[in-house]
Amino acid sequence: MHALDSLHRMLISHTELYLLAIKSATVVLLCYVAFTDLRTFKIENKSVFVLFVLYVLYVVVARTRHEVMADIFVGVAVFGFLLWVYTTGAVGGGDVKLLPVVCLWVGAHCAALFSILLLVLIGLHLIVVRLGWTSARSINGRLAIPYAPSVTGAMLGAVLLGCV
Repeated sequence: MHALDSLHRMLISHTELYLLAIKSATVVLLCYVAFTDLRTFKIENKSVFVLFVLYVLYVVVARTRHEVMADIFVGVAVFGFLLWVYTTGAVGGGDVKLLPVVCLWVGAHCAALFSILLLVLIGLHLIVVRLGWTSARSINGRLAIPYAPSVTGAMLGAVLLGCV
């Protein structure tokens, strides 16, 4: 019986290390995306794809089938909403790609916390832009800001608060 207990503990510790590595890689990638978006107002497709692959690697161990289905529902709902918002010119195409994949990570169980953090961080970003401390672009007479830094901050907040 001791051998099985020992094997079980070893698998649990390896699983925890695996999950920590995946979460760490995700945070690093999101920081890269945020920095790039802040500088260039662009979000690379390959970064969004890698973020999706990291999500798949994460859910294999960390989430149940029902949780994954709820994650997909949230991601699709956010994508549909953002697609409509994109047609109004309020967000860019990169944001339409990035936010649904981040919402897969966040899932239904953390959606409220993530949304509150995202709203606060976008508000702070707008204040910082108004103070002239960071750049924004004028597109068709509207002020455009990169949203990836706020998305990254909200995701990081959700991770640090133990929700993700």
